[in-house]
Amino acid sequence: MQEIAPKRKFGQNFLTNQSVVERIVSTAGDLENKCIIEIGGGSGNLTKHLLKAKPKKLLVIEIDKDYIEILRETLKSESVETILISKDILRTDIFSYFSEPPVIFGNLPYNISTKILAKLLTTPNSKNKWEKLFLMFQLEVANRIVAKPNSKQYGRLSLFSQFYSYPSLEFQISKSSFFPTPKVESALVKFRSNNETCNEYNNVLFQDIIKKSFQGRRKMIKNTLKASYKNIVTIMEMCNIPENSRPENITLQQFCNLAEAIDKSRI
Repeated sequence: MQEIAPKRKFGQNFLTNQSVVERIVSTAGDLENKCIIEIGGGSGNLTKHLLKAKPKKLLVIEIDKDYIEILRETLKSESVETILISKDILRTDIFSYFSEPPVIFGNLPYNISTKILAKLLTTPNSKNKWEKLFLMFQLEVANRIVAKPNSKQYGRLSLFSQFYSYPSLEFQISKSSFFPTPKVESALVKFRSNNETCNEYNNVLFQDIIKKSFQGRRKMIKNTLKASYKNIVTIMEMCNIPENSRPENITLQQFCNLAEAIDKSRI
């Protein structure tokens, strides 16, 4: 693997610890005859184990063309349909290659990990687009994704992730498990879809509310939202949200209720 130097511009830190790779695949459960996407195949360490799981179809997307030949050799299989594409995940409709929801794996570059997550969670007509996600993030980001109210980690990313999915931090991954060794620890986060919530409420409005609320994290939301939404104090009272509430104290359901009430007030 060291014959091709990892590139900083692609945020490449390859997972080389085989026991961690095996644990990731086992965490996903039975993958036989399922469709799978791997984001960032790299040198093929995870790819090899995904093939061993006997999926029906495996798509690997890798932006770095230097690794395409390595991955092409890795993906030679008589029993699994494989597809290899060298494109930018943020500009590619990976779901167009499947007729059924895939399970998605990814060791995501730290610098664009939340952009990739947002793309996966908010793909147009995303209902049943994917079955589960198993994604690796910087530990700090993973903690923010799964954070609950009244904690320092709880914020816009927590609410966004939990609005569209049910995320759970599966296990921490030591920085020594990667090459080159990053400066931070990582973690595997599992996502299950939350179609019930994201299809029930106005998605655009919800995102706007949490964005504006957390622009002033220590401010009361009645002050951060009053310029955009009239009668916000009255609407908060209708939703049983105390007038002196700050965004870090408000639950996902309360933010959903707030979005619904504001939406209805416009009619």
